[in-house]
Amino acid sequence: MIICLLLATTLSVAATAAPSTALPAALALARAAESPELRTELEAAVAQTIALQGGLAEAEKIAAALPPYQHASVLLALAEVTSLVERAAAEKFLLAVQTDKALTTDWHKSRIARGLAVAYARLGRLDTAEVFAREVPDTEDRAYALQAIVGPLCQAGEVARARELAGSIEENRRYGTYRQKAEALAQVATALHSRGDNEGAATLLAQAALLLPKKPGWSDGGAMRGVAVAQYACGETASATALLNRADDLASAIAGPWKVSEFTQISAAWRRCGESARADQRLAEAAISLTTLTVTDRIPEALTLARAQFAAGQKLAARELLAATLAEALELASPEVARAHHVRTLLAWAELFSTEPLPTE
Repeated sequence: MIICLLLATTLSVAATAAPSTALPAALALARAAESPELRTELEAAVAQTIALQGGLAEAEKIAAALPPYQHASVLLALAEVTSLVERAAAEKFLLAVQTDKALTTDWHKSRIARGLAVAYARLGRLDTAEVFAREVPDTEDRAYALQAIVGPLCQAGEVARARELAGSIEENRRYGTYRQKAEALAQVATALHSRGDNEGAATLLAQAALLLPKKPGWSDGGAMRGVAVAQYACGETASATALLNRADDLASAIAGPWKVSEFTQISAAWRRCGESARADQRLAEAAISLTTLTVTDRIPEALTLARAQFAAGQKLAARELLAATLAEALELASPEVARAHHVRTLLAWAELFSTEPLPTE
């Protein structure tokens, strides 16, 4: 997903920091990929990271040679950075993204439209954001886009409009959009609570909880965490703990490699609900689960875990994990698979440790 690929760097710092030593190596590796599809995918990922570290001109130059979908992903990163300091530049990038949207088909068009909705919401162009969100062709992407606008609406003081928008999200069981609706209602509940409307907040939290299935699957964990965190913020501590325990049980029951990712998410939710010890325990369990995976499954999950460790203040653990992952990526038998994992690990290093030298240097 375009937005999911935008790395979570502190933009105000990144815009002034020197570029990471990992980025030139990552770009060279990406450009040497034999497959055109892999090459453009990796180049776009590198350009996004360069943009988020303040290399706007270089990122734009790389983007210019990419196909529409990848071009759009980089321009959305550029718009994210420039929206903080130069609104006109961000608007220009988003106009170019609209051209990319017109040139794409199938699921790419939905993802670009979703990205535009989020970007315009970030700029405060809420009417435009809603137009793009409602025009997203894919049902699930449309629900995500509408949900993404709810927070900015609340921040702008348009809580009633946010409530109406959250309520308009389709409760589609086939595509799981009840999850986005539940999280959106929970976001509005938090805004109402902060304004002193405890009764209104409780009503929306109850509606959000009712949307969650009685027999949830692991993919319901995100919505459960979102509602639980909102319950905690609104003073419903017992309900939040009970729901997080259910989400925790779901994560623990996962048999696939994504168990590590789910543990990092449940850890973050426990931390937001004041349970630091449980949060640290889940990160430790994620690290144990990581060791049980095959190397090709382990590498992408390791990057997720390293980011979670870094966010939790466990910087040494994150650094050591990335160093080990980089070594593993270099040893993979398939050159192109190794290349892809190598590039993505370098980007994670650049994101988290910026100008620190690479472990191999």
